[in-house]
Amino acid sequence: MQKWEYVLVEASPYPFGDKLNSLYINGQELREWKDKALHELVNYLGDKGWELVAVRHDSKYDNNYLIFKRPKINIETLGK
Repeated sequence: MQKWEYVLVEASPYPFGDKLNSLYINGQELREWKDKALHELVNYLGDKGWELVAVRHDSKYDNNYLIFKRPKINIETLGK
């Protein structure tokens, strides 16, 4: 049976433009992504095998919540 692993991204853009003001992945802040565009992050995660499966925008706080998933690799079955 296929198993999945997930990543939860919380991305807050600056009020005007597409640059990120803050970025958290699974609750951990990634300051090196500040001032980069959200589409750069989405493309980066896609290159790492992550698929975007859900998006929610909180207009009150202008936060974006993105959920990515990818197949979980079972090391025991790699050699079979």
